[in-house]
Amino acid sequence: MSEMLLELSIAYVFLTALLLLSLIYSRLHWLLKTGLLVLALGFFWVSYQGWKDTQGWPSETHLPDKFLLHFSVIEEPDEEIGQEGNIYIWVTDLSERKLADEPRAYRLPYDRDLHSKVSEAMRKSGNESLQIGELNAVKKLEKMSDKQNRIGQKYPGLEFKKLPAPALPEK
Repeated sequence: MSEMLLELSIAYVFLTALLLLSLIYSRLHWLLKTGLLVLALGFFWVSYQGWKDTQGWPSETHLPDKFLLHFSVIEEPDEEIGQEGNIYIWVTDLSERKLADEPRAYRLPYDRDLHSKVSEAMRKSGNESLQIGELNAVKKLEKMSDKQNRIGQKYPGLEFKKLPAPALPEK
């Protein structure tokens, strides 16, 4: 847990304790007091979930249509301990024809076909040839929402190719 997340957690606990003290000594109906306390705890949980996305945790949203692959980590499924596999990739969004400020981490559900594609792209990337990933029209049809359930989220149209050499201006 990062320092900022810890500080925010302490601040919310302090504010909730302050609310609890004020509710104990107020003359409000006990149902209203309970509702306010539950609402304060709910705000704490919602803000905690929102901060996870800003603190560098891998996103479970869809991959951009075009991206530059930086690195990947593949966790294969382990049936003995009941762990589902994940594929973590760090990419820079190129879909708007400009580089994003920073790369973004994505968590994808494990799939053998995706595993082989990402592994091959990382092998080629290690040989001094950066890789660009693109999603074809099949993927665009499957894109239902920016944050959908990971079940059934597949990337059959994902293709990697070598980053083309930059075009130099004429002299």
